[in-house]
Amino acid sequence: MSDSPSTSTQKSRKTIALTALIVVFAIAILTNILFGAFGWRFDLTEYKTYTLSEGTKNILRQLETPVTIRYYVTDDNKVMGPSERARARRVEDLLRELSHAASKRELELVNENGEFETQKVRMLKVEKLNPEPNTDAEDAAVLDGLQPGLSGETNYEVFFGIAIECLDSKETIPFIPARPETTLEYDLVRAISNVHGGKDKKIGVMTSLSVSGGFSGNFQAPPQTAWMFYEQLSQDYEVEFFPVSAKEIPSDVTTLIVLHPHDISVEGQYAIDQYLLNGGNLLAFVDPNFFYARALAQGQPQMPGMPPQGGPNPTSNLSELFRAWGVGFDSTRVLADLDFGSEIIRRGNFSPTFLTLDRSALGSGDDPGLNDPMTRMLNNLNMLTPGAFVVDAPEGIQVDNLILSSPNNQLVGSFDADPTQEGGADRIRENFEAFGEPRALVTRLSGTFSSAFPEGDPAALKEQENEEEGEKESNEPEKVSLTESIAPGRVVLIADTDFIYDANVVRRNQIPGLGVVIPELLNENLTLVQNAVEQLSGDPDLINVRSRSSIRRPFTRQSEWYREAEQKYADALANFGAQREEVASRLGVILAQTPDNIDEALLSPEVQIEMKTLQEQEAEFRKKERDLQKEVTREFRRKLATYKFGNTLLMPVLIVIFGIGLAIYRRSKVAAR
Repeated sequence: MSDSPSTSTQKSRKTIALTALIVVFAIAILTNILFGAFGWRFDLTEYKTYTLSEGTKNILRQLETPVTIRYYVTDDNKVMGPSERARARRVEDLLRELSHAASKRELELVNENGEFETQKVRMLKVEKLNPEPNTDAEDAAVLDGLQPGLSGETNYEVFFGIAIECLDSKETIPFIPARPETTLEYDLVRAISNVHGGKDKKIGVMTSLSVSGGFSGNFQAPPQTAWMFYEQLSQDYEVEFFPVSAKEIPSDVTTLIVLHPHDISVEGQYAIDQYLLNGGNLLAFVDPNFFYARALAQGQPQMPGMPPQGGPNPTSNLSELFRAWGVGFDSTRVLADLDFGSEIIRRGNFSPTFLTLDRSALGSGDDPGLNDPMTRMLNNLNMLTPGAFVVDAPEGIQVDNLILSSPNNQLVGSFDADPTQEGGADRIRENFEAFGEPRALVTRLSGTFSSAFPEGDPAALKEQENEEEGEKESNEPEKVSLTESIAPGRVVLIADTDFIYDANVVRRNQIPGLGVVIPELLNENLTLVQNAVEQLSGDPDLINVRSRSSIRRPFTRQSEWYREAEQKYADALANFGAQREEVASRLGVILAQTPDNIDEALLSPEVQIEMKTLQEQEAEFRKKERDLQKEVTREFRRKLATYKFGNTLLMPVLIVIFGIGLAIYRRSKVAAR
């Protein structure tokens, strides 16, 4: 009995569907093979994570001398784990893309016959080497400064590093950590730029802080680690230090970094002034309250039983220069911001003076932060008890506010600004009066400056006064002081020194068995600093690559939820706070009326009862405040838990329901036929 027409039709449909599925599968495999062979790929990510940046392409196109990259990887399935092999393939793909993007130049090379001939050669050559034990590749890896590390998956020793060489200049990446490809792209391009062009720029650092590491004044303590920002600068530039009392900054210094000048002399400010008028570039960090100053004091010799001494003054300023530039900076008050404040997890409370800044801090309208190469790709910055700038610059100076607070800000005293002081954050919230306009946290001045010392060198003036008083005359020729710029200068001001202190910006992770420390950046503070140095020193391409490597997605909604929870109990908190203050005030009046020489036990029973009642009330109101603060935290946790529940369970359930509904709909359509 032959099949009915409907049965034949159903078989025909199944055959067509199966054939189509096989064809689609074959096309997908063929496409994948072709794209892999030619290094093609589509990048559908929002920030084009897997596409070379324009800065990278520009640097590679400008190569004029051949650069060789030797990629060492122990390519053995038994030695490297699956995720490590996948990472190794991604690194190889990146290196292939870099090679394809490099320029081609005509070079005179020796051919097979021993004769010179002109050949077109790509300026970036990539060699992949498998350094198995007792091989030439292993010897080459050791000569390039690489050492095997332990695989995190198989516990075998593996080589996984890169050497970049051009002529007699070489840089190495001893071990490639698991991190975004954009970060590795920057590391590679920076190394290529260094070996090809060399460290042809000098950066000056003026500070009394031990940013370069080494031994402190306490020789019983271990040597200090160099600050990460200094390590990064040293990789790309020649770095020269200047004391805060320096009388002159050489003109060959491309950019001068002034870090927390808490003890700067007038002569030091005069040296900065003259350097800037000569067309210099300045990056300055000042602070009304350097939060980690106390940590630096720990490394100094201390007196037994005394609080830490010997650290830097937490307050710094450039008062003489700021006055001439029209920069207002209150070095006695810290900026608190309720919109950008951070939750301090380990203390379980919210600090309005520990700021977590997202893209909304980059400004809008006349403020160029969103479009400036220095800041436009930044997403996550941290500031601890910063100050703020108000600039009314004289004619000839352009002002660009790059990082701004929210309008919901206020300047507060340093004591309340410290989140380690009990009740400080509560007092800020209770008495908060929003300024209503953003304040500048990072600002840039550019143009022609006038001298902050129009009368000349203050040291020379002092010597002149001494001569007039009959002291010994100086035989040194009198230096000519500049009063106006002879070339345009640029100044970038950052109102926070903690901004580049290691504890705030980096976590150092050690690779087991290798002794190599891999830094993990906690935010994009150092990216901004490096971008500023690059911009001031005149190399925008590395800014492009570095900014792209630091793309992050901070959880801004969490801060909003915490503020919403806090607002819910704000009135009750303020009410209990006011009652507590009233009770404490009444208690203070009683104590003030009590003579110093009379013991509390000798007071009248009525006064003793009243004092005890007031003390109990004060303790009760404090307890209610603490309970409400705990409720704020619980409210925040509930919102966070609800969000996590929705992400992990609700969405998959909705997708399953949608799939079932779609299947039922299709079945009903087929049945209708």
